[in-house]
Amino acid sequence: MNCFAAYLKEVPMGYYVMLRFARDGRPKPVMGEGDKPIVYRSKLEATERALQDLLAYMNTEYLRCGETASAARTEAEKLFPTLQPIRKNGKVIQVERKKAAA
Repeated sequence: MNCFAAYLKEVPMGYYVMLRFARDGRPKPVMGEGDKPIVYRSKLEATERALQDLLAYMNTEYLRCGETASAARTEAEKLFPTLQPIRKNGKVIQVERKKAAA
């Protein structure tokens, strides 16, 4: 499901930072040069990296099947340029187009 996780995995020389994003389905270590997991010497250093990477992912624009959600909305709004929300006395009234009866 849409689960996210960041945790530390203790290894002989220190700690791996393991990150799980919804798109992956399983946790993966933070990789360094040569596609090898980065080993952090201290628990604090590893925790800071886990937090940094998880927040960076959460604060990016969400993707949907390889494209951003805002791109899909922009394309949809191009199809109906005359449909704009009506603003009256500070309230927004949404305008919807209903399918015509056959």
